[in-house]
Amino acid sequence: MTGCSGGSSSATPPPKPIVTSACPSASPTAPPAGAALSQVLRSVPFGLPLPENITPVDTQKTSDGIQVVKFTTPTSLRDAVIFIVDRYPKAGYVIGRGDAEATEADAPFVKAGLRGLTRLASLQTCQTLWLIASVPTSGTTGGTSPLLSPHPTSSQTSALPFG
Repeated sequence: MTGCSGGSSSATPPPKPIVTSACPSASPTAPPAGAALSQVLRSVPFGLPLPENITPVDTQKTSDGIQVVKFTTPTSLRDAVIFIVDRYPKAGYVIGRGDAEATEADAPFVKAGLRGLTRLASLQTCQTLWLIASVPTSGTTGGTSPLLSPHPTSSQTSALPFG
């Protein structure tokens, strides 16, 4: 007989694993005030859910009309991915087939007249960089497909700034 010693054959259910983040919960705070945060909030596509406690990094609009927003959050990459998978569809966004590695993840998305890509990059155990690139689809071909290629596999390049 192998395994644990013990006489009772009445099986008790094994304890359920507790799934927790490696990062401590961020204490609720008022969002940082300032022009940088206001610019990020104005630049994010309407209705796209944003996590709490963001720290603005940069916003820009490319000559091709792509809006790029960058910010960090005090969360793990895993928690950031879970946020996107849970909250984007609830806000009406369709998530396409993305890509994930140990230190980054991509999530292409579409919603009525808008397509984009959210790229997450782990900066530290409990800090994630978010890059959200979006572009209106009116007047473009194929704009309703959420299956944007996050990483080109040939000599073609993506119109999004991190393909």
